Parts: sequence; C-alpha cells; structure tokens
Amino acid sequence: MRRLPCSVVVLQSHCWTRSESALTGMEIWRFALIALFGLGVGTLSGMFGVGGGTMIVPLLNLVLGVPMLNATSTSLFSIAPTSISGSYRHLRQGTVEVTPALMFGIPGAVASLLSASISGFLPEWVTTAGAVGVIAFSAFRMFREAAKKPIDDSGRTAEMRFSSKTAANLVTAAIGAFAGFIAGIVGVGGGFIIVPFGMALLGYTMKEMSAISLLSIAIIAIPGIATHAYLGHIWYLYGIALVVGTIPGAAIGVWLIKKFEEKTLRLAFGCLLVLSGTLLLVNRLN
Repeated sequence: MRRLPCSVVVLQSHCWTRSESALTGMEIWRFALIALFGLGVGTLSGMFGVGGGTMIVPLLNLVLGVPMLNATSTSLFSIAPTSISGSYRHLRQGTVEVTPALMFGIPGAVASLLSASISGFLPEWVTTAGAVGVIAFSAFRMFREAAKKPIDDSGRTAEMRFSSKTAANLVTAAIGAFAGFIAGIVGVGGGFIIVPFGMALLGYTMKEMSAISLLSIAIIAIPGIATHAYLGHIWYLYGIALVVGTIPGAAIGVWLIKKFEEKTLRLAFGCLLVLSGTLLLVNRLN
C-alpha cells in the first residue's frame, strides 16, 4: 500500500520531528514571537491586499532556518486564512466587488496549482530573479500612480482602459493567472501583482483593489496549499503560529485602510514592495 505523505498523515508523531519538517515541542516563546510577527504581517495584508509571503518567507528561511521550499510552502499555507479573514470583514462592510475578485482568483488558482507542482524542480536563482523583478516593476508602477493627479474625489488616477467588457475580463484573467503562477512558486499571495496592475489597467482605486485582491488571494492560494500539502512541503507548526497572528491582523488592516487617503496608501504600498523585494533578495543571497 502506498505510504501517504507526511503532510497528509499530520496526526502521526513522526510528522512533527525536526528531520521531517517540524519541531517537536516548539518553545512557547518561539511560537509567540512568530504569532506576533504574523499579527504585523496580517495587518499589512489587510491594508494593502497582499498575502504577506514576501515578508514571511525571509523570516522562515533566513531567521528560523526553514529550508527554502518548506518556507515558501508554509508561507502559502498561512496566506489563505489571512486573506479569508480580511475578505470576511470586507464582505460584511460591503466594500468588496466579488465578480472581479473571481475573475482574478479563478485563473490564478489554476496557475497556482500548476506552478506549485513544478516549484521543487526550479533553480532558486530563477524564482528569485523572477519574483524580485516583478516586485520592482510593481513598486515602480505604484510610485508612478501615486504621483499622478486624481481624476475624481475618490483618488482614482485612471479610467478603465478597455471599452469592451470582454477585453477587460480577459486582461483581468491574465493578471490573475500571472499572479497565481508566481504565487505557487515563490510562496506569496500574488497581491503585489494584482493590486498595481488592477489600478493601472482597470482603473480601480487602491482601496477597491485592496479588497478585491484579498478575496482573489484566498481563491488563488488554496490549490497551491493542497499541492504542497500532498507533496509534504509544509511545516505546520510554523504555519499555525503565523495564522494565530495573521487572522486578527488582517481584520485590523481592513479597519485601518479607511483611515488613510488614497495617495498615502499608494506611497506606503510602494515602500512595502521595495522592502519586500529587498528582503527576498537578501534572503536568497544568504
């Protein structure tokens, strides 16, 4: 009979040994620190519509010594609950457009499933160069959007560039698919792609895209998580510790976003992207 992967038989004691992807009896202080870090990441996720993987992966790999493949997989594992938490608050407030979120999320989920399946076969320098390059370009777009003059009181800086609904839907699906492909490989949610491109190409505000992106990320992350779980890549104790912090953090972030002006949010998100790209680059070079 075929032996199930360790990640599937999570209740068996051997799944929690150091040699097989987790720590037995993780110290309380370590769990608490990871959860506190998760609270900060979750808050940023709720505000900016990102999964937080570009911050979680360096913490797990560089600080806690989790192997890169396991770090990216565990990061992805924590992203879905984070996004669901923020999305739930947006849905209750009526501040999220569900249809575009599905248009981003469903193609992204399919692409995430594909890329997660091949993530273990790609050289690290390929994933690093790709992720950092995309983040750098996204940061440039965010600073550029922040510098533009608003065209209405909402702070919007662009109208939708496609007069055809079909063309707009195709562009939305393409953005989602690209975000999902990157998400499955690098262990991020894809929000750093969805948010700036949605603003620049589809004419959404930062606040609108933050809400849409969170719901999209929740959809995108699930197939990738399932694939990594089946392949035994996830370190569950670290993932649970992160989720303890990110779930309330995401709700806090959704509440905070209402307190800031559009331009301030764009500038702050651009700075967050620069920080995230730097952390990923430093992490992979060590």
